[in-house]
Amino acid sequence: MKNGFTGIFEVDSVLKTLALCILTIGSYLIYKLYLFSSQINQHTELKISKVFISITIFLFTISLGSLIYGLANLHAPTILTNSIRLHIISSVFDVTWIIMVRNRINLIAGSNKGDKLWLNPFITSIFHVIYMQHKINQGLAKSAR
Repeated sequence: MKNGFTGIFEVDSVLKTLALCILTIGSYLIYKLYLFSSQINQHTELKISKVFISITIFLFTISLGSLIYGLANLHAPTILTNSIRLHIISSVFDVTWIIMVRNRINLIAGSNKGDKLWLNPFITSIFHVIYMQHKINQGLAKSAR
């Protein structure tokens, strides 16, 4: 396996990633996770299961739709309650996927705790793909020197 980001990931704007994550109500987050996973799967032995990815995307889509429907029907609290339950299940899959991608990016970078390219779990849990893209950009800039 190649050590480093070159040939696996591409530079992308962190501000664009942030804006699109907000404007798309998290859908761009799922797209970026899918993109990172595809790049990891194509260029390394550190595969992320396509079945897991598909289930997670399906759950996210259903969860987002049901939350919107539940909020539109606030007069029926059971709809919103069930939507929230589904959202919790979806969130568990989302967080698991984020952790899987984070761990693989750390392995690809060859980084350990305290290294410049190491993806801190706390910061990753808050900023997800925005922070991942930032670290990828740093790693690609470092290898371009």
